[in-house]
Amino acid sequence: MRYGVATGIRIYLDSGDTVKFILIAIAAVLLEVYLAYREKRWPGLLLPIASVLWAAADLIICLGGSSSDAPFGMQLGVSLHLFFLENIRTLVLLILYAVCRETRRRKLRRKQEIDRMNIHDI
Repeated sequence: MRYGVATGIRIYLDSGDTVKFILIAIAAVLLEVYLAYREKRWPGLLLPIASVLWAAADLIICLGGSSSDAPFGMQLGVSLHLFFLENIRTLVLLILYAVCRETRRRKLRRKQEIDRMNIHDI
């Protein structure tokens, strides 16, 4: 499959690239779940922060490195559109982080309640 990016670069995908992409996406989701369940909060935020920084770098590269004859307003619009599309993965990672943290918080609260009940029974 072939598609064009705003800068005019053509990218060709084959089935091997799709398999690699799916494996990397699964690894990223598993890593995010592992980091989000940690006791401290900040490890789970590493992947979303990296994703935003990656999108910001692409935005800067797209705006600064474009040798297109298109007006600046059009380049800015296309670049911002690309920025928001790239941040879909950030949104998915943040939702996954929030769900994991909430699940962890509920389990800890339930464990504390059981511990309190056991203390009162003694």
